[in-house]
Amino acid sequence: MLDGYKAICHAVVKAWKLPEKLKVSTWADKNRMLSGKASAEPGLWRTSRTPYLREIMDTLSDEHPAKDICFMAASQVGKTEVLLNWIGYTVDHAPAPMLTVQPTVDTAEKYSKQRIAPMIELNKRLLAKIPASRKRDSGNTTLVKEFPGGVLVMTGANAASALASMPIKKLALDETDRYPIDVDGEGDPISLAEQRTVTFARAKRYKASTPGRKETSHIAKEYERSSQAKYYVPCPHCQELQTLEFENLIWQKTVGKDGKKIHDPDTAVYVCPHCGGCIEERFKPWMLAEENGACWIHAHPERERLGYHINALYSPIGLGLTWVEIAKKWLDACNDPAKLQPFINLQKGLPYEDFGDRVKGVDLEKRAESWPVRTVPEGIYVLTLGVDVQKDRLEGHLVGWGENERCATIDYLIIPGDPEQPQVWDELEKYRHSPVRNAFGVDLQISMTAIDTGYNAHRVYNHVRQCRFDRVIAVKGAKETNRPILSRPTRQDVKNARGDIQKNGVMLWSVGTDTAKNALFSRLASDVEISGETEHYLAPEKRMVRFPDGLPSEFYEQMTAEVYDDRSGRYVKIRQRNEALDTWVYAYAAACHPNVRINRFQAADWEHLKSLIEPRIPDLFKQADEHEKNDRNAMEQSGTSVPLETEKQTVETATARPETKPEQEHKTEPEPEPEPDNWLGVGSNWLGRGGSDNWL
Repeated sequence: MLDGYKAICHAVVKAWKLPEKLKVSTWADKNRMLSGKASAEPGLWRTSRTPYLREIMDTLSDEHPAKDICFMAASQVGKTEVLLNWIGYTVDHAPAPMLTVQPTVDTAEKYSKQRIAPMIELNKRLLAKIPASRKRDSGNTTLVKEFPGGVLVMTGANAASALASMPIKKLALDETDRYPIDVDGEGDPISLAEQRTVTFARAKRYKASTPGRKETSHIAKEYERSSQAKYYVPCPHCQELQTLEFENLIWQKTVGKDGKKIHDPDTAVYVCPHCGGCIEERFKPWMLAEENGACWIHAHPERERLGYHINALYSPIGLGLTWVEIAKKWLDACNDPAKLQPFINLQKGLPYEDFGDRVKGVDLEKRAESWPVRTVPEGIYVLTLGVDVQKDRLEGHLVGWGENERCATIDYLIIPGDPEQPQVWDELEKYRHSPVRNAFGVDLQISMTAIDTGYNAHRVYNHVRQCRFDRVIAVKGAKETNRPILSRPTRQDVKNARGDIQKNGVMLWSVGTDTAKNALFSRLASDVEISGETEHYLAPEKRMVRFPDGLPSEFYEQMTAEVYDDRSGRYVKIRQRNEALDTWVYAYAAACHPNVRINRFQAADWEHLKSLIEPRIPDLFKQADEHEKNDRNAMEQSGTSVPLETEKQTVETATARPETKPEQEHKTEPEPEPEPDNWLGVGSNWLGRGGSDNWL
């Protein structure tokens, strides 16, 4: 009886005993074993080998108040080990529901088999809490590991269902810059995963990645709004703290007989910016050690979000690239542009920004010409309108088209109001039927209007159905890449305001948005000429894309609000609003409609349009002189003698006009009667009423 009483008391004390306050780095130093399959140095984990990881790991401890931590790092500096140590700490010491997200489900499975499974097998404490996967109903599968007090779920950023199923207290997002932009049409996978942590007041979110392109890099944006910490190390000569920067890595350079520089990267050393002393790489372990003064310094300590950045120069000897190897990679990148971005991302740990292939809004605005909006410049013969529907407005882009698909923005309109209200659509119809007069006095009507159905599709369907015989179509951006500008339409059911459904009531056209944007940005680039080291714009009449005066700067920012993302092969937004670009795409799609089809026009088609829209009235007297000159040339070539009177008249015309007597100055010859075939004569006067009636 006494033994039972003691056992109960012992169990109660154990249950109510507060857990030991333990940091992630401390747990790792005590318990983490490294596998020979996944580590260059198998055995017990030692934080002292990578001391710059200590603070990052400790911010993930339950006792630390930080909720959002990001780590932007170069390759092979240990960012994955931080995540593994946090997982082991959670399973063994601070159980909670935890989710780790890899770029894809396949990489999540590989991560589980190659990194998680070996860590569990080598640690008795973890193995005791996560049963072997070979046991039936063990709760241990490749992507789900159950343990007392929590569960570890591993998934990919391309699986929307796994990102929105259960509440999570600890969220780890690994290699975020490799995530897809959109997952199953439900939006950004990072936002979907973060939404799962709102249930827990003390949730922790950890993001780590090697950055990609600056415009699309999520980790770079996270770091920009964080505390922006960098690891400072002391100089072995002057003990001054500094960050390791690539600009201070130098090597010997000589000049060959041909005058070219010869680099010797094998002599690479680091130069202290304070004392100028040369630091050999053998001093790196001493420099990284915390007991010698190395530490993280936050540029914005007042910010709640903690952010850390480190490059490949910090890699411990034996665990990453040496300074000599880094110098060689830099020289290779300088000689091969294709290797420049990988070096910036993987060695510098920075986002890559290509200044050569991106059009900026401020530069685009400089191309605006002097003619005002709602003016049709010369060479524009067809008008199309692209419309985007938002919850509180309609936005439209009126674009004019000319030969070889040259285009010009004619107008940009915003119609405020709820699209559910008929007044908004009435305003659009009023605008559609308002012609635009060109400089030749010809009124141009809008040939086709394309309305996007991405928002409030059935309201758009109803309007398009009402105007289906009035040059209006419904469009939607294609999910696939490399699609035609305008593909064959599909029939869609239409639901009216009463809820009745009209089967196959409207035709929906698919738009190859990426194809259209490729065309736009390539044409914008072709409007710039490079001579030597200077750039200048082509003459306005030679440009492929033209803009009027008077458009706001916001218009040009929206036109350049997307950039091409190499990871997804699609254009992605770098700004919140991009309606001006989207509506241009829809206007382009409208111009490719079978009833307009400017993409099929030949030179003769454009010439015919030009004769109708830009009519030229010839100079009759100049035309008569040209006919006379042509007749003379023909007679000379045929050997026929030119009449003397004609020669004399020609000579007199070529010489100065002879003086005339005053009494002869006002004497005029009688006008000859019009010939029967004279196009201005009475009998065939095209302006007359017929017969001998004069139109005057």
